[in-house]
Amino acid sequence: MRMRVFHPRLAVILHDLFMTWLAWMISYGIRYSIWVDAPELSWFSQEFALVIIIQGIVAYYFNLYRGIWRFASVPDLVNIAKSAIIGTFVIGFVLFLIYRADGVPRSVLILYPLILMVLWGLPRLTYRVFKDSKLNVLSHEKQKVLLVGAGRLADMFIRHSHASGLYDVVGIVDNKSKYKGANLRGVKVLGRVIDIEKICNNREIKAIVITHEHILAQQMKDIVDNSMSSQCKLLTLPNLDKITDKGFEISNLLPVTIDDLLGREKISIDWSNVAHKLQGKSILITGGGGSIGSELARQLVKLDLKSLCIIDHSEYNLYQIDRDLNTKNSDLIIKSLLVNVTDKAHLFQVFSSVRPDIVFHAAAYKHVPLLEKMPCEAFINNVIGTKNIVDTCDQFNIEKMVLVSTDKAVNPYSIMGATKRIAETYCQSKNTRSATEYIIVRFGNVLGSAGSVVPLFKEQIANGGPVTVTHEEMTRYFMTIKEACQLIVQSMVLGSKSDIHVLDMGKPISIMSLANRMISLSGKIPGKDIKVVISGLRAGEKLHEQLYYDVEKLKHTSHKKIFHISSAIKIFDVFEKQLNMAMKQAINFQDEELTRSIKKLVPEFIHQAHLTVVEK
Repeated sequence: MRMRVFHPRLAVILHDLFMTWLAWMISYGIRYSIWVDAPELSWFSQEFALVIIIQGIVAYYFNLYRGIWRFASVPDLVNIAKSAIIGTFVIGFVLFLIYRADGVPRSVLILYPLILMVLWGLPRLTYRVFKDSKLNVLSHEKQKVLLVGAGRLADMFIRHSHASGLYDVVGIVDNKSKYKGANLRGVKVLGRVIDIEKICNNREIKAIVITHEHILAQQMKDIVDNSMSSQCKLLTLPNLDKITDKGFEISNLLPVTIDDLLGREKISIDWSNVAHKLQGKSILITGGGGSIGSELARQLVKLDLKSLCIIDHSEYNLYQIDRDLNTKNSDLIIKSLLVNVTDKAHLFQVFSSVRPDIVFHAAAYKHVPLLEKMPCEAFINNVIGTKNIVDTCDQFNIEKMVLVSTDKAVNPYSIMGATKRIAETYCQSKNTRSATEYIIVRFGNVLGSAGSVVPLFKEQIANGGPVTVTHEEMTRYFMTIKEACQLIVQSMVLGSKSDIHVLDMGKPISIMSLANRMISLSGKIPGKDIKVVISGLRAGEKLHEQLYYDVEKLKHTSHKKIFHISSAIKIFDVFEKQLNMAMKQAINFQDEELTRSIKKLVPEFIHQAHLTVVEK
């Protein structure tokens, strides 16, 4: 037969009940010690039994037995005080009801709660100090950390680090002057953010934990910039929504990511309005296996749709997103189809079968230097493919079609940008003579998307460098994939024919700074552990991108982070004639002729003087 283990909580209860008896006994002892002829004090009586029972019930009410002595703190002492004081009032009231408290000196009722607080609290604090001292002996095994930001979260972190024994908090930095020289649970504020490098080097810091509440992106950049030569890990607390008054799991610390360094407030959308607009709708997403298309599908699949159809010409990408979506939503009808948007006959068959209400067109080629060598392929996919989708939407009277565009379409310097500008123009022109509402969404670079600079830098850093930056002055607008998809969905709700929607993306980010910060976030020192080299501008690249033309008028929408721009629409007859000529040149792979036609379609297109023609 298995023996039952003695539960430690029962030991706590027995300890407190014994201390209750002892406090009552000591109170009498002190009271009668001043009498010459003091009455003989009984070791136990009905009065003692009542005191122990009543005090035990009151202590239970104040959760005194749920506290863990190892983590005894001020809230526990407050509960002890409440329990002792209120227990005394209840004891006095009950004794008065039973026998009018005859023989119970009033001084006992005054001394008892004070003595009880000492007898209950002192063992708890002694045990806590003993455990902490044992951990301090082993402090050389703990990871030394520096906190950035004094306040509630720093206090919480220090308390939990003492309890867990995982970290040794050696100091705090904070830019607020009111914290200068202050102490938080014995940890001193050592300086400001600018002092991080010096502090880390002098005190052998291994990790920097950001304990600011609601930290701004610029503050995060300053912290990263001042940590670059420290080789320290940068960590943040879990999502603030998961932090309660009781704290958080210290093991859930998260590394600072490049997403945390975006220089603007992250956008949020009215999902209730979106859900209402899309309820019961059939949605079709082109390029649904790509970075944007797949995230868009993941967000839309959460809504009460009638059906969701994803088309992509990549078998592997389509398989991946199909498997992902079907594991998350078994009720929604999801169709994943291998379709190339350049095949108009296949598109007609798909639209006839699916009968979508709304189409999101995310399918496109986007690698700038690669497409410079293959203008015909870029045109066929980005222009002819878009034209096929636009025309098919018009043919089937689709409610809305959203075109995913790019800032590279503004004053394009690349084939890719020029083809996206032509796609924009065709949608704007079609809006003038179609029942379908064509909406254009234009944004900058997407962090982490396939072919973008961030995955490239990550790969180069993982391989030990060097990290290649094409020009030290290059800047780009950046947003996360989730933000991009929220912009696309919100723009669909906002609508407005012939308008192009753009996001307030804040200030452009220096690619050189991005590279250095990514190296620093990996725990390496830029220029020392991993070199950054200037490789030179590649074909089709610009130093700086724009989100809209100077002649386009920027207007506010109902969403504070989204603007729409109205621009003059080209005369469609002339545009269509030039477009048809370019389409013939593209399908016949006439690169040089096509490039000249693109220049006519997009007069502001600035192309390199020479064109590299790939051998066919």
